[in-house]
Amino acid sequence: MVQYEGRFQLTNHRHFNLRSQYRSREYQCHIESAKSSSAVKSYIEKGGEYEDWGEFQIDGRSARGSQTSAADVYAEALNAGNKQEALQIIKEKDPKSYVLQFHNINVNLDKIFQVPIPPYVSPYSPESFNQVPEQMLDWARNNIMNDAARPDRPISIIIEGPSRIGKTKWARSLGPHNYLSGHLDLNSKVYSNDAYYNVIDDIAPHYLFLKHWKHFIGAQRDWQTNCKYGKPIQIKGGIPTIVLCNPDVQSSFSVYLNKDENNGLKIWTSLNSIFMVLDEKPLYTQAQEPTVTETATQSVQNQEETN
Repeated sequence: MVQYEGRFQLTNHRHFNLRSQYRSREYQCHIESAKSSSAVKSYIEKGGEYEDWGEFQIDGRSARGSQTSAADVYAEALNAGNKQEALQIIKEKDPKSYVLQFHNINVNLDKIFQVPIPPYVSPYSPESFNQVPEQMLDWARNNIMNDAARPDRPISIIIEGPSRIGKTKWARSLGPHNYLSGHLDLNSKVYSNDAYYNVIDDIAPHYLFLKHWKHFIGAQRDWQTNCKYGKPIQIKGGIPTIVLCNPDVQSSFSVYLNKDENNGLKIWTSLNSIFMVLDEKPLYTQAQEPTVTETATQSVQNQEETN
């Protein structure tokens, strides 16, 4: 099948003839116009052996001239291997819906062909951090674990300290987790209900208070959140949260909680989390700075497989 941008008028009947590269013989092709480009394309693809070149152009007759019903189109889309294949089928066989209902189709296909979140594999093993305060280690031992072993209401931890001392690296080395930085959008592409804990990094305290302070820090279960451009989703919860922040006025959780108007929130937070203030001393010795090693990566992978 050959497609042109517009109507093609041909007067030379030998234009599409094929000449053999081994003999002087010329083969004349049988040429006729296609009523439905999509129908011809589907027929060619059935054989399994074909060459694609260029971008397929959809014409209005592909939808109008086809006997395929909308139900058949969407059944074929559902049987596609992935979202992109499904979108292409709808684009070719129901272009009107593709244009007018693209947002709804796109959102629905995201849910239907939901891709599992690839597990984060830390390049560092927890043992690489040999200067972590004992209170933080105790907290991790008592709260970071799978569903079966985890306390019914685990305790969260707020860690405040300067940049570049290893806070984030340590927090992300403890096991399968959700990492939320900058803002909170708990859509299924970034948030997993199967994680062992949450890491909230560089999110201003007043923003977290407006969103889900008690849900996260209190390890609450079965709560809802509003996703941007989407319907509310159910969060399984029940997992602890590591909150990481810097000591400046805008970022500090201690400064925020020490305000008079936040006294009630401070009392509640102290009952549901522990607070750690770190100095400029790194969580690892400079001579033993964590490095990316195959051993550390394999250690974390083995931990996830075991759990």
